[in-house]
Amino acid sequence: MDQKTPSPANDHDRIRRGPTIAEIAREAHLGTATVDRVLNGRSSVREVTRTRVLSALERLQRPQAVVSGSTTRRVAFLCDSGASFNHTLEMAVAGYVSEHEGIDCPFFSVPTSKVDPVKLANTIERTAAEADALVIVAREDLMINRAIRNVVARKVPVICLTTDLPASGRQAYVGSDATAAGSTAAYLMSQAVHKRDGKILLVYSAPYRAQDEREMGFRRILRSEYPQLTVNERVNSNDDPEYVYRNVVRYIEEHGEPAGIYNVAGGNSGIGKAICEFDLQGKLVFIGHELNANSRHLLETGVMNFAIGHDVSLEAAAAIRHAIGLIEQKPLPPPAPTPVRIYTKFSCN
Repeated sequence: MDQKTPSPANDHDRIRRGPTIAEIAREAHLGTATVDRVLNGRSSVREVTRTRVLSALERLQRPQAVVSGSTTRRVAFLCDSGASFNHTLEMAVAGYVSEHEGIDCPFFSVPTSKVDPVKLANTIERTAAEADALVIVAREDLMINRAIRNVVARKVPVICLTTDLPASGRQAYVGSDATAAGSTAAYLMSQAVHKRDGKILLVYSAPYRAQDEREMGFRRILRSEYPQLTVNERVNSNDDPEYVYRNVVRYIEEHGEPAGIYNVAGGNSGIGKAICEFDLQGKLVFIGHELNANSRHLLETGVMNFAIGHDVSLEAAAAIRHAIGLIEQKPLPPPAPTPVRIYTKFSCN
């Protein structure tokens, strides 16, 4: 008998004795040392990692998963974004998996500043070989688009989340209307600066389609409706707080304080740090994207005026459900855009 094919007796033995650390590690896509730390209640373990381990343990302990031969759908997530968004999305995915049986969602992420598009493209193709479907957050890049086309050609469904890659051949996009989000930012900016003349500093990071669309919507509304406000310069954040802090400080030293700052990318805490260093809180309008622990603190302390966001948990769940529908070859309509949300210091809890 092939050693890789367990006998029924071995299956029942595994149910009785419980899964081993090695089995849990394989199921959770983590190292055995990490699993051991979680199971023994040791410190220095992120909550999202703890959730992944406990969810894997729960799946392995379900007798029906072995006895009935029920199928587990594997929907792998690959996320190229800022560290804060990567963490937010991973928590959302882990939360969904913990509440739904028969779903496995291995999660791979890399911070914006460390992305090598060629390596990410290779990771996409390698991951697809072991998954039923992929959910991808990634920048516009020739190699990444090509990798997705290769995966789709192998009949593995691909869904883009938060930022789209329409040239990749992906089957669906789940996320908000980024152009509308940018237009909303322009409207809020114009109202908050009280229609006085001024220059706006725009902060971006990498060639993500969502960021390009936010900027397009922002510039279009300023140009057509609020010409007294002009985008003075674009500063790179690299989705890294310290990196964007240095760039914003340099800009203010060289050009003076702007009337407002609009960040279409990550790194809000770095911009907030620069604003506080020059004692500009309340003197300029700061608008960013995504509600997380960093932006919530900036809103509550009055450093940031508005955060424009979307429900990451809602989008993660929608992406998983859509992926499973594609795996099961069900006829599905395109996902509707998720709502654009505006957060202030009074509505960020």
